[in-house]
Amino acid sequence: MKVFLENREGYLAIQMILKGRGDNVPDHCTLCPSDREATEPTFRCIDCTNAPLMCQDCCVENHRLNPLHHIEHWTGRRFEKISLRRLGLVIQLGHQDGSQCPQPVSGPSKFIIVHNNGIHRVRMRYCGCEASLSSQTGSMHHKWEQLMRNRLFPATHTRPSTACTFQMLNWFHVLTLSGKLTAYDFYKGLERTTDNTGAKLPV
Repeated sequence: MKVFLENREGYLAIQMILKGRGDNVPDHCTLCPSDREATEPTFRCIDCTNAPLMCQDCCVENHRLNPLHHIEHWTGRRFEKISLRRLGLVIQLGHQDGSQCPQPVSGPSKFIIVHNNGIHRVRMRYCGCEASLSSQTGSMHHKWEQLMRNRLFPATHTRPSTACTFQMLNWFHVLTLSGKLTAYDFYKGLERTTDNTGAKLPV
């Protein structure tokens, strides 16, 4: 405790730096490729380790494999939460190599994914071409299988509009076994993680 008290002003200073844009603010996005005109970096990811400020295009491009990260947008005075869905990210299912499907099938406009860091509205496309991973079993148009191959457990077998990540389900399994946590309390905790004000319901 004595060591903490001696250094608490330093801890507070770091917390304040992290609330803002940091103490080394670049005037252009450092992640932009050399063949593209760099723009002002106004977005940051609070789930990526030591992520720099970046522009919208780089933010979307760098989160194609992490579509459930939390993004914040600098308005000029403060950071505000913004979803990758609003920034233009679309999750493409059925292509293990990360490529875009030439014959995509649109999913629900506000697909809900429940993850261990909150509840997310996302845009999603299913694969409708022969490259679909599920085509090996002769069911390339089965949406539930494409979701499960992406480690998403659908809430319903037909026309799913909600899914839970395998990671979240494993986490709940451990918590309910070790702490007797109910599904209701677990979900309420995820709601609070998504929006602790209670003003905006996640679903």
